[in-house]
Amino acid sequence: MKIPENKQYVLFGGAFVLANKLQLVADKKTHGLSTKQWFLLRNLSDLPADPPPTITMLAKETDTSRQNVSKMLEVLQRQGYVALQNNAEDHRSQSVVLTESGAQVLRQVAQEAVPFFTKLFSGISEEECAVSADVVIKLIDNLCKMQEEME
Repeated sequence: MKIPENKQYVLFGGAFVLANKLQLVADKKTHGLSTKQWFLLRNLSDLPADPPPTITMLAKETDTSRQNVSKMLEVLQRQGYVALQNNAEDHRSQSVVLTESGAQVLRQVAQEAVPFFTKLFSGISEEECAVSADVVIKLIDNLCKMQEEME
């Protein structure tokens, strides 16, 4: 791949290349889960379980459309990793609960993530990671502002 001289272009185009390659490589390491399904389960496990989050809350947390989250949850429910329940406070919505099987697969993936991340970040210093993380956060913030302007 020829690297352009314009660093903004590298960051913009690199985001797509990075996402595609990350998904391609990581999908083979996540016990039959896609990286997006893993990310959804990971975020679900980080949210308070009492009361369990709704599909809408989980969509907001992962910055994904409710429709996409619902589709992924249907698959994860068939696999036994989540349970969907009627929301006690609002009967129009459903709550999402991580099952023991879901928690177990997350633990398995976490064990395999250590060598994956070691290889992924090989040759990248802590300082480079910190600067890169700051840049990514600023790009996300700028995109959020642009999104608000469009609404």
